[in-house]
Amino acid sequence: MKKHLSIFLTSFLLFFTGCTSFTAQRISKSFERPEDCQSFLAALDDRVNRSGVRDAASYPVPGFPYLRANRFLSFLKEKIDAQGGREQWSRWMQKLDLEAREKEISSLPEDVVSSFPYEPGTEPGRAGLSDRVKSCSDRLFEHDKTRPDFYETLNPLVEVPDEYSFAMRAIGLYPLVAIPVAILTDASRKRVRSWYETNLEELPVDGQLRSFTPAKAFSLSGEEIEAILGSSRKNPLGVPLPDEGQGKKIVEHFAPVFVQDIAAPYDRLGRLVWNGNCPDVDQEKPTVYYYFSNAFLKGKPILQINYVIWYSERAGERAPSIERGRLDGLALRVSLDDQGKPFMVEGVNNCGCYHFFAPEKERVNRIISKPLRFDPFVPQGLPDLRPGQRLGVRLSSGWHQVQRLVAGEDFPLPIPYELVPYDVLEALPRGDDRTESVFDSNGIAKCSERIERFILFSMGIPKIGSMRQRGHHAIELIGRVQSDDPTLFDESFVFK
Repeated sequence: MKKHLSIFLTSFLLFFTGCTSFTAQRISKSFERPEDCQSFLAALDDRVNRSGVRDAASYPVPGFPYLRANRFLSFLKEKIDAQGGREQWSRWMQKLDLEAREKEISSLPEDVVSSFPYEPGTEPGRAGLSDRVKSCSDRLFEHDKTRPDFYETLNPLVEVPDEYSFAMRAIGLYPLVAIPVAILTDASRKRVRSWYETNLEELPVDGQLRSFTPAKAFSLSGEEIEAILGSSRKNPLGVPLPDEGQGKKIVEHFAPVFVQDIAAPYDRLGRLVWNGNCPDVDQEKPTVYYYFSNAFLKGKPILQINYVIWYSERAGERAPSIERGRLDGLALRVSLDDQGKPFMVEGVNNCGCYHFFAPEKERVNRIISKPLRFDPFVPQGLPDLRPGQRLGVRLSSGWHQVQRLVAGEDFPLPIPYELVPYDVLEALPRGDDRTESVFDSNGIAKCSERIERFILFSMGIPKIGSMRQRGHHAIELIGRVQSDDPTLFDESFVFK
């Protein structure tokens, strides 16, 4: 029986992969694209894949080598009803591809870069490759969009798969194993909820509470935030997309304070650096990485700010033994409504575990329950942030779990941190002309494996327990839920 199951799964995967490849070849042939650009991008993709430096933050669109998508853009395709919106949508995917290829080129080994023939009139090396990518991307896009069936062909191919493996769940007998896992998940939720039901002053402290606060405390009025979001939404898609200057102001305004129980060096958040072939944390440089994302609230696009912190390891007696290991971290996401007011804060460990919602309770009518699934985990509501106050995040020692969200002005023993774009992690300097992503081509942080992957593989999440790149956080063991699912709010809550 197991032999037959294995043959079936292998055949299914080969069939699916073959269909994807066939689709790409068919489109390439029927679109009659410029052969030099088609061949160049194919050769670049081949070298990137063989070198293991593919950036997994976005997903290539089969048959369109100059486009990549994320889950928001995949869902957005059903909501576009004007030509201008389709143009911006496809240009957005082109931008994602160019950004990803820039990181990939900067991470290629020098001998691979030099293996490309020199093109007269271009700069040598990585700069020349980047110029060719940009030129070919524009040529292919301009060529394809003149076809009357461009969007008709493109739309169904803009799909981003989730992180769950059907094969792993089938082999691991998921329906049976899910029962004890559900029991353990329920017990874990009860334990976490008990922290939120404990008086803040009575939460255990293993070392000393220190507050990591933003070094630049830029502050905006409510009217200024609303004006920034309003102007950033003036595009054919109506999606809030602040420019670099506007974005940095919003990031600094909403930057949280991380109140950390420091009992050992592994409790000091810091900047990722290379230590041999593995990423490590420089604890002398407290750093919070940030990026923007988009989602939907009651069907309308909104802006989200993501703040990500890293520790050298998950350790200590409080952390379960199967979760301990090198590298640890947390992502905090602040979602803004049309007026620029936070209506939801979420937290999730960088492995995708322990995800929680903290909504503005006055906005929620009810939580949506689904059969055979856990309800969204809501251990507390969003604190009321008055002018001058910042969101405080209380974190435990070793396990680095969020124990409370608070609003405050004065936090204990502050340590300033620097805000750095998340892109840096996907092209972290190596000390020479090269960079390297701290994540592998599957979106897994290097050198962050956990014993969990041998115990919970039946849940279908590859390398479960490892730290993960943005866009790769599967947040539920039971069911299939992604942290960056743009419909997550509307599928989890009924808002007033």
